[in-house]
Amino acid sequence: MRLFQLGLAAGLLAAAPAFAQAPEGAVVSRTATASAVVESIDRSTRQLVLRGEDGTFETVVAGPNVRNLAQVHPGDTVVLEFGEALIVALANPADGAGPGGAGVAGARTAPGQRPGAGAAEGVRARVTVDAVNRRTGAVTFTGPAGVRRTARPRQPEMVEFARSLRPGQQVDIVYGRSVALRVEPMRR
Repeated sequence: MRLFQLGLAAGLLAAAPAFAQAPEGAVVSRTATASAVVESIDRSTRQLVLRGEDGTFETVVAGPNVRNLAQVHPGDTVVLEFGEALIVALANPADGAGPGGAGVAGARTAPGQRPGAGAAEGVRARVTVDAVNRRTGAVTFTGPAGVRRTARPRQPEMVEFARSLRPGQQVDIVYGRSVALRVEPMRR
């Protein structure tokens, strides 16, 4: 369900239209995938025994919101994908954007299809830079609620962006996470 990760990225960009005009900015993202093979399934109790990539077994119960369980069979692979993205850009005071907001979205497969679901959440905020450590790239900033924080970027592009900031500048920050689950048929 890379669709959810793409949807997250599109949603993040839509949440911050000023980023397109921002003269400077940085984006970092990461994804992780885990999978397990269905060893057995008890449809009466909705319990599945899964064999993880490391060979260990785990019993899970498919809750009442999981539909299409009848399409899951031993040998199928359950895939879980996680995505995370952070977008930062100099704020454009002329865009009139407010202090920010948050949103969540979710979906699941239609009846009759293999089970699958996804969810994404994102937060947008405009912060004011208070101080920048030029050596480390650490940035102290005040958020829309007046809370002061210090961020210490690790990725080279974020460190470079942070070092370019000056006290008093405003920065738009968008952070989002996604998770998607799908069941792939057994490979024959």
